[in-house]
Amino acid sequence: MAFIIVKRGDAEDVGKTFTFNRPTVVVGRRTSQNKPDIELKDEVISRQHLEILLNDGRYWLRDLGSTNGTMINDDRIIAGNLYELKHNSKIGLGVEGTSARTLLIFKESEDTNIISKKESLAGKRGKAPAVAWLKIDEGKKEVLVDGKQKKLSKKEYDLVRFLYSNAGSVCSREEIIEAVWPESKDPSATSDATIDQLVHRLRERVEPEPAKPSRIISKKAFGYMLV
Repeated sequence: MAFIIVKRGDAEDVGKTFTFNRPTVVVGRRTSQNKPDIELKDEVISRQHLEILLNDGRYWLRDLGSTNGTMINDDRIIAGNLYELKHNSKIGLGVEGTSARTLLIFKESEDTNIISKKESLAGKRGKAPAVAWLKIDEGKKEVLVDGKQKKLSKKEYDLVRFLYSNAGSVCSREEIIEAVWPESKDPSATSDATIDQLVHRLRERVEPEPAKPSRIISKKAFGYMLV
């Protein structure tokens, strides 16, 4: 099952999670004459603002002719056209200039055929290459570095697991925030310094020479990559 999380919008809606329990769901604002499948309270949202459809294992979004428009990943979309949603797609409702007043994050849960425990962001980028120095036992939450078990904090474990699942690909700071701080209602509240400090602590545990990192590489202006 897929779901959406309200990241920004009416105070009563922020933090709510709505799970898709049917092939087509309508998102809108409830009135006495209209009750959409997913109800949001922000007045900029139309009564039937958009619909999300599941077709052949893929999720699609269509704006239903809303008054104030819809954005996907900061781009305004054309009403009536279908747009594919990906894990962590940002859906904006009520466009105001270059942003939207209400922000939803689309998620694909682990029991869908699109994303599973064996397939995360790496599934979209292609199969992650094997990393000889690192082994992760997700069942036991254990990390082996060069054959030796390492004791990591929860955030360190979440970070190394995410980087490992995308080994050989650069992971952006935004993607790292989504993976390591999923509880955050405002991704912008997690600073670059917080991410850098977490990476520094992880390097202290996995790098042969932490001062000269060779396993977790920084890509300036892009993010981090595990090799």
